[in-house]
Amino acid sequence: MDILTETLNTPIEEAGDVIVFGAGSAGVAAAVAAAREGARTTLIDPSPFPGGNLVSGLPILGGYDGEKQVVRGFFQELCDALRERNGIDNDPTREKDINIDVEKLKIILLEKLLAAGVQLRGYTLLVRAVVSESRIEAAVIEGKGGRRALRAPIFIDTTGDADLAFLAGAPVEKGRPDDGLMQAMTLMFGVGNIDKTRFTEWGAYPALERRYVELAGEMGLRNPRRDSLSGMWGAQSRHGEYSFNVTRILGADGTDAASLTKAETEGRLQVLEFVERFLRPHIPGFENAYVVWTAAKIGVRETRRIVGEHVLNHDDVWNFVKFPDVINCGASPIDIHCPLGGVGEFPIGHFFGGKYWTIPYRCIVPLKIDNLLAAGRCLSATHEAMGAARQMTNCMGTGEAAGFAAALCVKENTTPRQLDPRKVQELILKHDGWLGEGFSLANGAGTSAVPLSSRVAG
Repeated sequence: MDILTETLNTPIEEAGDVIVFGAGSAGVAAAVAAAREGARTTLIDPSPFPGGNLVSGLPILGGYDGEKQVVRGFFQELCDALRERNGIDNDPTREKDINIDVEKLKIILLEKLLAAGVQLRGYTLLVRAVVSESRIEAAVIEGKGGRRALRAPIFIDTTGDADLAFLAGAPVEKGRPDDGLMQAMTLMFGVGNIDKTRFTEWGAYPALERRYVELAGEMGLRNPRRDSLSGMWGAQSRHGEYSFNVTRILGADGTDAASLTKAETEGRLQVLEFVERFLRPHIPGFENAYVVWTAAKIGVRETRRIVGEHVLNHDDVWNFVKFPDVINCGASPIDIHCPLGGVGEFPIGHFFGGKYWTIPYRCIVPLKIDNLLAAGRCLSATHEAMGAARQMTNCMGTGEAAGFAAALCVKENTTPRQLDPRKVQELILKHDGWLGEGFSLANGAGTSAVPLSSRVAG
């Protein structure tokens, strides 16, 4: 390969106190939390608007353990705002699948960010991290206005792909430990003009799924699903419309542009096939249905994850471990969409019934880089544990905690690794978060004089 050598003069811009890269579930929560605690905060994303998979058409999952709501804080705030606009159908204190009107949520997210004073930069790519010893000195971006190097005391990686951590040289992992393969991707889409009464009388979604399993093989559909589908949802405010999580793209890498583009293309072809060849001719009530929207980008379940002060593992989730430095409680089962197709892992019978697991502060503190936090889908976890932790409520919870931690680091002129996690927990509780039954700061995160790197990672 030929090499082009360039000498670049890149303008340096002071971008406030905290820079958040990635405007999905975790990034929006992180930016709002940091800004509300007084940090001058910039939120950067290559997309034109914030939300990511939170506004892809999925219901919001992971916040209910079968008996109680275990994720509150910013998630509850969004639920309340949606309810005021007739944009939510379910009660997060009693239900695990929260159907929402994503178009209303898109506006609510913008309003929350603007009200908090967050500086938004869409259409902007992260291209490089400038590191000196163990600190990020600047993050280089490119966009419509050209190339800039942005400086701030604290950075938060909520890209979902650990892009900033990777570029900064922090240790990361990707995919399964044996072969590096990652969970299947899905492109969400909505179908409208459905006769819901006729569809319900016929048997609704369970009957639809059975018919798909009966016909998919003999029809030779390009979608590799043969045993089941993932789900169909619909907010009541979206009359005659359902959203579908049924496409499946195997073998794609969300950190590679060519692979990601191929996956996007395959996802859209599968959408058309599902509606035109399966729904319309075979499902009562869908005879005159059509695609009304497709998600702005494909849903990526897994790419890079940081290696942090603690790596959340299968046993932590399976055994419902309660960490003293907890920053988020979760109820989602381990949900793994097999990278090779076929039956995945979703042991729902082991979960719920009032059982919940926790994510410790140490999971958002990466090794090696001192002024960086990483939340959401790229926090420190194994392939199996990420199958549970990747749900959007958990991303919001860890993102909010990262935002509070970043603001505290700025106020105290310290690093995430040296910060006392109890101070983060205090802010989480102050903002109506929940850290578990019987939790109190008195039995919380330990002694601030002991740096995280000196603690047993577990």
